[in-house]
Parts: sequence; structure tokens; C-alpha cells
Amino acid sequence: MKQMTKQMPTLTMTLKNMLLSLALGLACASASAGVVTFDDLSGDYTDAIAAGYQGFNWDNMNAIGADAFPGSGYATGAVSGANTAFNRDGGTVAISKAGAGAFDFIGAYFTSAWLDQELSFEGYANGQLRYASPASFVIDTVTPLWVGLNWSGIDTLVIYNSSGTQWAMDNMTVPEPSSLALLGVAAMGWMLARRRRH
Repeated sequence: MKQMTKQMPTLTMTLKNMLLSLALGLACASASAGVVTFDDLSGDYTDAIAAGYQGFNWDNMNAIGADAFPGSGYATGAVSGANTAFNRDGGTVAISKAGAGAFDFIGAYFTSAWLDQELSFEGYANGQLRYASPASFVIDTVTPLWVGLNWSGIDTLVIYNSSGTQWAMDNMTVPEPSSLALLGVAAMGWMLARRRRH
């Protein structure tokens, strides 16, 4: 019985250390990971999204307030709050990493501004096509569609549309590979701490 009571504090400490390591790993990962909501922008649809915003360059993209055109897809496309991003001239968009490095494109919500249309996607790394969406995604003006691609290690995301008109994008989820690595480091630390105790 004495042997068992000696082991209880050790087991409790191991559990506490495990939980602490996991919490630290998740905190580090979420500090670098991001969901770009565009809600901190003015929402004036004539303003282009500035190069470097949230670590990206935004070719042919502006932000717009959900209340700018009532009844349009912009109103329903603002998933997270006040604003959404849109393809300014109705054409192709390129979103690239500002500076060196790569990012992971997990996905985003898309809504058509005016009429049903199809979107297709390509992901590039160092100028080389790395991914292409296997099919087009049909979007409408009523319901935001989550397009989850889970592409890793790209530096440019290109979005094409079939109609030549505007679409809205919100909650672009882009954790950088470094944040995933931090989570891995935290898990390794937890395993090493666990091994030492045995």
C-alpha cells in the first residue's frame, strides 16, 4: 500500500506535466495559426487590401462591409462579422505569402455576390504548380460554402471563377507550417518527460 501511495504523486505530476505541455503546444500553434476574417479593415469596398496585410499580398482583392449591398451575397458572405473580402474586378485572384516562406491553405468560406458561379483553385510553390482543385466548387448568393483544400507548403493561392463577376471570401484559415511544427515540438517534449519518469 505504501508503494502505491508513493506512485500516486508521481502519476499526478506526470498528468499535470502532460496537460501543461499540451496546453503550451496548442497556445504556440494558435499564436502563429490564423483565421483571416477581414473584420479589422474599414469595409470601404473601394479600398484595396494592402500588401502585407496578415502576412499576405492580395492581388485584385478588396474588403467590403456586409451592409454595403443589402440582399447581395456580400451580406451573407460575411461569416465572421462585419466584413468579407472580394475579387475587385470580378476576375482571377492571387494571394501570395509576403516575404519568404510558405503557408498552408486549410480553406475558406465563399459566397457569390450576384449570381451562381463556379470557383477553381491552384496552389503554387516557387512558381511551380503544386496543387489543383480536382473539381469546381459551385457557389451561390445565399449560403456560404466552406471550401476545404488542406494544401500545405504553398506560397501562392490562385482562385479562378467561371462568371467574371464578384465573389466573397471569409474566414480564410491559414496556419503556417511553423505553427504545426511547434505543436510537434510540444508533443515531443511531452513524450520525453513521460519517458524520464518511467
